[in-house]
Amino acid sequence: MALRRFQAYLDDENLIHLYLDQKEADSDLDFVLENQEVSLPLTIKKIEKKDQQLVYSLTCPQKFDWTQSYQVLDQDRNRCRLLFGKLVRQPSFDAYFDYAGDDLGNQYKPEATRFKLWAPISEQVLLRLQAPDQKEMVYPLQGPQRGVWSLEVAGDLEGYRYTYLHKVNGDWQEVHDPYALASTANSGASFVIDPRKLLSPDQIGRAQSQLSPSKAFIYELSIRDFSMQKEAGFQHPGKFLAMTESPQVQGEKLGFAYLKSLGISHVQIMPLYDFGSVDEVKPQEVYNWGYDPVQYNIPDGSFASNPHDPYCRILELQEMVARYHQADLSLIMDVVYNHVYEADSFAFEKILPGYFYRYQENGEKTNGTFCGNDVASERRMVRRYIKHSLKQWLTLYGFDGFRFDLMGILDKETMLEVASELKALYPNVYLYGEGWDMATGLAREELAHQFNANQLAAYGFFSDHFRNSIKETIAGGRAIQADNNFQLLENVLTANLGLKGASHFLEPQQAINYTECHDNATVFDYLKLENPQISPSQRLAGSRLALHLVLLAQGVPFIHSGQEFFRSKNLIDNSYNLPDTINQLDWQASLEHKKDIDFFRQLIAFRKAHPLLSLESRSAILESCQLTWLNDQVLDYQIKQGTEKIRILINFGDQEQVYQNEEAEALYISYPAISLKQPLERPAASYKVPPQQFILLKAD
Repeated sequence: MALRRFQAYLDDENLIHLYLDQKEADSDLDFVLENQEVSLPLTIKKIEKKDQQLVYSLTCPQKFDWTQSYQVLDQDRNRCRLLFGKLVRQPSFDAYFDYAGDDLGNQYKPEATRFKLWAPISEQVLLRLQAPDQKEMVYPLQGPQRGVWSLEVAGDLEGYRYTYLHKVNGDWQEVHDPYALASTANSGASFVIDPRKLLSPDQIGRAQSQLSPSKAFIYELSIRDFSMQKEAGFQHPGKFLAMTESPQVQGEKLGFAYLKSLGISHVQIMPLYDFGSVDEVKPQEVYNWGYDPVQYNIPDGSFASNPHDPYCRILELQEMVARYHQADLSLIMDVVYNHVYEADSFAFEKILPGYFYRYQENGEKTNGTFCGNDVASERRMVRRYIKHSLKQWLTLYGFDGFRFDLMGILDKETMLEVASELKALYPNVYLYGEGWDMATGLAREELAHQFNANQLAAYGFFSDHFRNSIKETIAGGRAIQADNNFQLLENVLTANLGLKGASHFLEPQQAINYTECHDNATVFDYLKLENPQISPSQRLAGSRLALHLVLLAQGVPFIHSGQEFFRSKNLIDNSYNLPDTINQLDWQASLEHKKDIDFFRQLIAFRKAHPLLSLESRSAILESCQLTWLNDQVLDYQIKQGTEKIRILINFGDQEQVYQNEEAEALYISYPAISLKQPLERPAASYKVPPQQFILLKAD
C-alpha cells in the first residue's frame, strides 16, 4: 500500500480531472467513485503532465447523479472529496439548476418570515439568526429543490440580522444574502425589514416631463462630490440628504435649486449601491468613486445619515428620488454589473465557487474589465440576478434609467432581456452605457458593445468618437488629418448616423454625446495637458466651445457636473481614489462664472425651443443636415426642414473669421448673447466669428 494525495474535480457531467504529484504516481493505478450508496469504477481516458503534476481524465461507464456528494478512491484506499469544478459553468448545470422564482432572499410577514437561498451544490445550509437583543439562533434549511434551500421561521422577525452558513466543496462558509434589501454597515449581516415601512411607488412617483431620449439633457454627478465643499455650506455633506439641499452663498442658490434652474431633464448619479472601497462608518477617511460592487441591491451606507439603521439608507434614497421627481427631474443610476470588488469574497462566489465569473481555458479568470474579474452575465442565474436587481431599483426606488459601466463586457442577450422587461414596467426607461469593445472570453458578436449597436436599438452608447474628435480639433485649432477628420467631425455632430461614410448608430438616441465625464481629465485640464503654454483665455474658450457643441449636436447631450463652470481636478487624469479636495464640486467657481452658467441655461432653453437641434430619426437627420468646411478652421453646420433653417458657424481656430451673409440670415446667438425668439439684430452683410466660438443664424 502506498500513501498518495490527490485532488479531483467534476468538470462535466461525466468527466473528472484528478491531479496527482508525479512523485507519487504509479504505472498501474485504478480509481473508483463512491458515496454511501454506490461504488462505481472510473476509466482513465487520458494522462497529461502539467507542471509537476499528472492530470488524469476519468470517466464513469454509467451515469451518476452529480447532484450528490462523492469521494474518489485509488486501489490503496487513498481518497479525496470530489469537488465541483468546471461543471458549474456547463450548460447542462445551468439548465438543471435554473430557478425562475422571484422569491429568493427573505419574504417578511409579521407572523413569519420565509428565507430562500439558491445554493445548488451545498451539502447543508444553516440560517444564523440574531435578534435585536443579540440572542442567536441557528436553523437548518430544507432542500435543496433544484438548487434552492428554504425555511420559514415563525414570529415577527423585523430587525433581525442573519447570515447563511453552508458547506460547499467540503468547507463551511458564512455569507450574507445577495438578495437582501438591507445590511449592517460595511456589507455585514443581512437584515429582515418590513417593506410596508418603505415608500410606495406611488409616493415616489415619476417626473411630469417624459421625454424621448433625443430630447433629454443628462447631467452626471457624484453624491459625495456634490456637497463636500465646506464653503458651500451643505448641512449633510456627502449624504443622500444633501442632494435636496439648496444652500445660498453670496445670494446665489447652490445644490438642488441650482440643478433645477439649469433646465436639464435627467441627473445621472455615480454608483450609490453598496461598494467596498469606502468605510461606511468613517467615509471621510477614504475617497472612491464606488465602481467596486459588494451588494448590488443595497444603497451604500456611506451616503446615509446612519449606516447602522437598516431603514435609514433606503428611506433617505427613496425620499431623495421623490423630491427630484416632484421637481420634474428624472434620475439615472450608474450600475456596475461587469465586475465585483473582491472576486473571492463576493457572495455568489462563496455560495457557488466558479460560477459567477468568466474563465480562460487555463482556469484563470478573464480580465477584460482590468479589475481582476468579468461577470458571466450569460449564465442563467447571473442573468436573472442582474434583471432582478435592475427591476428592484426601477420599482422600489423609482429610478428612471440606468447607465451601464463597461456595458461591452455584458452579453447581448442579457441586455435585450433587460430592455424588454424594464420597458414592460416603465416604457420610458433610459438605457445606455459604455460600449467599449473589450476582450472578455465571449465572441464579439455576443457582446453589448457599440459595434453591435444595430442589434441593441433600445440602448444608447457613449460616443467616444464625438469626445475625441471634438477635443482634438479644439486643442489643435483646426481640422486635423485632413479628409479623415473632416468626415469624422461631420458624422459625430449628426449623431454618427452615416451622413458621410458608414453609419455607426441606428438612431440619434443611441449617440450619447459628451466631451467630459468623471473618467479622464476634464476638458479644462485636458487643454492644459495637451498644450502647457496655453493662455488662460484660450483655455476657457476651448472648454466653452467643447461644452456648447454637446448642446448643438444631434443626439443626446451629456454634461459632467461643473463642466459649465470649468471644472478642474488639478490636471489629474484619473481621480477615482484621490481626496475630496480634488474631486469635490467647486461651488465657489460657479460664483465666478455666472455669465457662462447663464449662457449654458439659455442654450439648453434654445435647444428645447428649436426641434431642429434634436431631430428624432436617422432619416430626418440625413435629409435635413449639411456640413461644409469653409476652410480648415471654420465649419458651416446647417439644418433645414421646410421653411425652417438654422446655420451654425463654428470657428475652431485662434483667429477671428468673417462670414459673408449672402442669404441675409439673422443672428440669434453670439456668445454671451442669446435670443430665443427674436434676432439679436437685423441681418448684417457679414458676421464675425470669434476664435474658438460659434455663432448661430436663422432664416426668418
